[in-house]
Amino acid sequence: MNRFTWTAPHPITQEDQTLAAAISQPVTVAHLLRTRGLTTAEAAEHFLAPQLTDLHDPFALHDMTKACDRIKQAITAGEKITIYGDYDADGITSTAIMQETLDNLGADVHFYIPNRFTDGYGPNLAVYKYLVETGTQLIITVDNGVTGHDEVAYCNDHNVDVIITDHHELPETLPEATAIVHARYPDSTYPFGQLSGAGVAFKVASALMDTVPVDLLDLAAIGTIADVMPLVDENRVIATYGLQQLQKTDRLGLQALYQVAQIAPETIDEETVGFALAPRLNALGRVDDGTVGVTLLTTFDPDEAAQLAQQVDDTNSTRKTWVKQMADTALRQAQDADHAARRTLVITGEGWHEGVLGIVANHVAEATGKPTIVLSREKPTDDYKGSGRTAGDYNLFAALNPQRDACVAFGGHAAAVGLTVSAANVPALAQAMEDAAVAQDFKPGAKPAQTADLSVAVDELTMTFYDQLAVLAPFGNTNPRPILAVVPDLIRGVQAMGQTKDHLRCQIVGTKQSVNTVGFNLAAMGPSLVGADDVTLYGTLQQNTWNGKTTVQFQLLDVVTATPLLNDWRSSTLQRSQFSLDAAYVFFQKAYAKRLSNYLQDQPRIMFDDPQIRQYTKLVLVDAPTDLAQLQTLGQNVTPEQVWVIFYASQARRDEALPGKKVFGQVFNLFKAKQRVAPKDLPALAAQVRLDVPSLRFIIQVFFDLGFLAMAGDMIAFQADLTPQALTAAPHYQARVQQIQFAQTLQTGSWAKVRALLSDQFH
Repeated sequence: MNRFTWTAPHPITQEDQTLAAAISQPVTVAHLLRTRGLTTAEAAEHFLAPQLTDLHDPFALHDMTKACDRIKQAITAGEKITIYGDYDADGITSTAIMQETLDNLGADVHFYIPNRFTDGYGPNLAVYKYLVETGTQLIITVDNGVTGHDEVAYCNDHNVDVIITDHHELPETLPEATAIVHARYPDSTYPFGQLSGAGVAFKVASALMDTVPVDLLDLAAIGTIADVMPLVDENRVIATYGLQQLQKTDRLGLQALYQVAQIAPETIDEETVGFALAPRLNALGRVDDGTVGVTLLTTFDPDEAAQLAQQVDDTNSTRKTWVKQMADTALRQAQDADHAARRTLVITGEGWHEGVLGIVANHVAEATGKPTIVLSREKPTDDYKGSGRTAGDYNLFAALNPQRDACVAFGGHAAAVGLTVSAANVPALAQAMEDAAVAQDFKPGAKPAQTADLSVAVDELTMTFYDQLAVLAPFGNTNPRPILAVVPDLIRGVQAMGQTKDHLRCQIVGTKQSVNTVGFNLAAMGPSLVGADDVTLYGTLQQNTWNGKTTVQFQLLDVVTATPLLNDWRSSTLQRSQFSLDAAYVFFQKAYAKRLSNYLQDQPRIMFDDPQIRQYTKLVLVDAPTDLAQLQTLGQNVTPEQVWVIFYASQARRDEALPGKKVFGQVFNLFKAKQRVAPKDLPALAAQVRLDVPSLRFIIQVFFDLGFLAMAGDMIAFQADLTPQALTAAPHYQARVQQIQFAQTLQTGSWAKVRALLSDQFH
C-alpha cells in the first residue's frame, strides 16, 4: 500500500558531531544541515540566522537603474502609470507591492489584472492597446512580460514605455522594452536567480525607496511561498521576515481574511500561506477576478476589507466544490471500460469550469498514477480546452509536443501542459499519450523514490524535538520539512475521519508515550495498519493546538509494512471497511458481483476470468470460487503484490449441503410411482418433497449417473431393471461433496490451510 520507494536515512556521522559542537546545535540538526549542503559552521550559522542585511543590492539586478529612473520621471511628470499583473497569488501580491510603492511615492498609478478566460496569461495586445488608448504613458509588468514582443512593439510605436519585471523563463529574443528587470537576465551578475514575481517587485520597491520596505515583506512572502520558490538565500530572508510580518500585519484585508478563514495570526507559518492564504488568492483567478485580491490586500476601508475577504472565501469554497464534483466524475471515467486498461488518460467533459481543469487533472493523476489530461467544452461544436498533469517520470511535454500542429494552442513543460484541441483530434492526442508511454517505458503507478531524513523512536517525538527541528524553518522548496522514519511498538485507534472519511487518524505508541497521528487523504491505508507487524511510518512532525493546549502530532506521508501477500479478512458478515481499499475487487460468481455492487465506490469490480485483470496488482477476493479450477484460472492471469481474502457466501449458500439419504429415497419413490415425469412438472414434484428445484435437479443428475433414471423421448423415465448402487458412486454426487468440502475449507478452514492453497496459485 506504500506510495513511495523509500531509502533509509543516512546514518549520523562524526562530521555531524563535529558540526553540532561548532554551532551549538543538536546532532540531528547538524545532520540535517549537512544533508542540505551546509557543511561548514559559517554556512550553517548563516542559514540558521537569516538577516535583512543578507538581501542583495537591488541595483545589481539588470536594468534596475533604468527602471527606477523612468518610474521617477513618470512620477515627477504626473504621467499615468499602469501596472500589468497576473491573476495568481504571486501576480496579485506583485501587483499589490508595486501599487502600494508607487502610491506612497505620489504616482498616478493604476493596475490591470488580466482575466484568465478573456485575456489569457501574460501580455495581451488588445489590453495593451486599451491601456494606451485610455492615456497610460508607462506600463510596468509584474510576474509576466518577457514574452510580450508584439505588445511592447505596439507601445513603442505609440510613445508609451514598458518596464518589464518578471521571473519566468526568458525567450531567445527579448522584447525591446525600456527596461527588463530579471534576476536571470543573460550575462547578469546578480547572485540569486530564483526570485518570485513578488520578489522582483519587492526588489524594485527597495530600489525606489532606497531602503528595505519591511512593511511589504508580508506580500513578498505570500508570493514567494505560493509560487513554490526555493526557500534559500534571499527567499529565505523574505519568507522568514515576511511570516513574522504576517503574524502582526496591520493590513485590514489580511486581518479580515484571517477571520473568515479561521486563522490565528500567531500560528501563521509557511504551511498557513501554502494551504490557506495562497489557495484563496489563487481561487480568484480560477473562478472570478484577480482584481479583487489586489484591492483586498491594499484597502484601508474596514467594511470593504470584510466584504472582499468574504468574497474571496466564498470563491474558494466554490472552487473546492467544483473540483470535488469534477474530480469524482473524472475518476469514474478514468476507471470505465474505455480507460481502465490504459497507461495514460485523456478525460473529457462538457461545461466543466476551465479555471480548475488543472487541479482536477492533478487529482486524477495522483489517484491513478497515470499522466492525465482533462478537457472540457461548453457545447458540442466547441473545441476542447484543458490542462494536463504528469505522473511518475513521464514527460508530458515531450509526449504531446509532436502533436503541437494538431492543437489550436499548446504549451507547458515536462510536468504540466495547457492546450486547446478540436474534438476530431482528441483520439490522436490520446494515442500519442499511449505511444509515448511505451517509448518512455512508463509504468502506471510506479512509486517515486523518496529518502527519509532521520530515524527516530516514538518517544523522541516531543515538543523539545519539534523546537529543535524548527530552527530550519521556514520549510519549502529545497528546504523541506524533515521526513522522519518511525517504527512504533503499537498502533491503536485506527479510524477514518473527516466529512467524507478520506483521512486517517490513529495513535502510535512507544515505550513511554503515544503520539496522535493523522494522514490526509490516506484513509485507504487504515486497514493495512490494523494488526500489521513490522511497520515503518514515514512523516513529518507538526504541532497541533486544540482548546488552548499545544502538542506534537505526527503527520503521516506513507506506510511500509511487512504485511504478507495474503491477508485473511474472512467473516460471516460483510463490513463496509472491507470495501475501502485501493484495490480491484474480484468476483467468481456474477450474481455476487451484481448483488454487492453498492458496497463499492470507484474501485474496479472485475470477474476472475476477465483478461483485463492482469493490470491489477492488489486484489480483494470477495466471494469464494466454486471449485479449484476457478482459482487456478485466476492464478494464471495475475501476479499480485497483495491479496485480501473475504470469500463471502450468503446464508443461503452456507446452508447448502448434500440432501440426506431420506430425501434421495423420497425422490426415488416418487419417480418409481409415476414412472415418467415431464421436465415441466419438476417444480410441482419438488414441492411434494419440500425441495427447491436446483436440489431436485441435482438428485436427478445423481440418479442418471447411477442408471436409476433415463430419458425416454422428452420424458424422464424410471428404470425398472436398475442395479442397486451407493450414492457415492455417482460422479455428480462426488463433485458436490468435493465442492462443499472446498467451500468449507475456504470459508471456515484454518488460515494456514487456506494460505497454503492460495500460495500455490499466486506463485
